[in-house]
Amino acid sequence: MRALTARQVLLAVVGLLLALVLGVLAGRALPTAPGANSVDVGFSRDMATHHAQAVSMAYTAIQTAPSAEVRQLAVDIASTQGNQLGRMQQLLQSWGQPVSSAGTPVMAWMAGTDLHARHEVEQAQGRVMPGMATPAEIARLNGETGQTFEVDFLQLMLRHHAGGIEMAQFGAEHATTSEVRALATAIVNSQRAESQLLTDYLTARGAQPLAAS
Repeated sequence: MRALTARQVLLAVVGLLLALVLGVLAGRALPTAPGANSVDVGFSRDMATHHAQAVSMAYTAIQTAPSAEVRQLAVDIASTQGNQLGRMQQLLQSWGQPVSSAGTPVMAWMAGTDLHARHEVEQAQGRVMPGMATPAEIARLNGETGQTFEVDFLQLMLRHHAGGIEMAQFGAEHATTSEVRALATAIVNSQRAESQLLTDYLTARGAQPLAAS
């Protein structure tokens, strides 16, 4: 066997180093998807469910609320949360995770926290997740009209936002993927701004937010 020249050895070493660098870069470009029990997956799945109720309530307000300002706020909520819901479902699909809980306990990604403990109390009251309306509250809202509807809608949505903000803050602080952290932060910011409008509209109607659970 003919011995390799010094130049050939050098080229071989350079080639190996280049392959190693490209492999590292490829690994960085294709990060491992978060696991089924991660904050990223749990947050995306549960917040999508949380958003779905808000979108449904907002569509009811678009059709029922008598004032233009409440209808416009409902349009904004439906648009923003509908878009975010779609993004969370796309993330779950890209990770190979089901968009439904598939037997995983709701809010398990926050186990051991004060919010999770309060969530268990709310579950006993019929609310699936923090701030969500109960089936009875949704049925009542759907049967109302006029200012009675508007006040009830504003109160329920304000409480809904409060629960969503707490969930999103946890997601922004504990998720491992940049996509989920950025989305959770956007949810906090948009819902805080909307919460101020919800509060202002309640005040204008001589009403107060619902009492905390």
